[in-house]
Amino acid sequence: MAIAINGTTGISGVDGSASAPALQGSDSNTGVSFGTDTVNINTGGTTRATIDSSGNVGIGTTSPDHGRLTLSQSASSAFNALVIQQGNTGSSATDGLHIGIDSNVDAYIFHKESRALEFGTANTERMRITSSGLLLLNTPNSLDDQYRLHTFITGTGGHVFRPDGTSTRKPLAFQNNNGSEVGSISNTTTATSYNTSSDYRLKENVTAISDGITRLKTLKPSRFNFIANAETTVDGFLAHEVTAVPEAVTGTKDEVDSDNNPVYQGIDQSKLVPLLTAALQEAVAKIEVLETKVAALEAA
Repeated sequence: MAIAINGTTGISGVDGSASAPALQGSDSNTGVSFGTDTVNINTGGTTRATIDSSGNVGIGTTSPDHGRLTLSQSASSAFNALVIQQGNTGSSATDGLHIGIDSNVDAYIFHKESRALEFGTANTERMRITSSGLLLLNTPNSLDDQYRLHTFITGTGGHVFRPDGTSTRKPLAFQNNNGSEVGSISNTTTATSYNTSSDYRLKENVTAISDGITRLKTLKPSRFNFIANAETTVDGFLAHEVTAVPEAVTGTKDEVDSDNNPVYQGIDQSKLVPLLTAALQEAVAKIEVLETKVAALEAA
């Protein structure tokens, strides 16, 4: 084994191989070998890590050409590509963050033994996967475990889970800051309902609508097409014109953001139903009065 040592090249002259590294200790098949602009780390006669000519690092591969750091393993089994553990002995050695690939399902596995897996930004937790498999967004609290997903965004939230089809379920529910449900999407095996809070125990100052027809006459139903779908004409309303039921409309007419981009208004047309019903009842009452008068005239 010829080795040249000088002030210009340092130690040079032998590349070695995985089974006979150029630099080795007492174990002849463990050490460092070299290729063309490549450095390899070998143990047991096998190359375990490589730094290529581009500076890419490969662990478990000699061709780390898919990124600055490539972690590779045989496709025959699952493995933990990266483990950050809490302890190095006993049961605590399995606790921590495990990141790997399961070849059986061709999916990434993010795992934290016996605890939640937490994701955060700006030193604040944003998402958590609990040890029981719940996904929580913007809340660290684990709610009813029948829901597979819990979300809380600016005081409102929802839950999504896999319904078993045996009864009425709530794939999506919304809560206020106090944790009270204010709406949901529920389903059975054959139907889906979109619900908003309506229990009488939540309400006060209940009075009948007495001006249904008057307010109804201010509505301006029209036909139009959306700019993005010029070929389709639909029935509907212009949001800013629905002043009779302001709670049906979101946003402000002609609103723009800080970059002068439009902030579009929206409408929940289902909130027009109470007014439409009241107006229809008023109209029916008028019709019934006229029918009674006509019947009296015909009988005279």
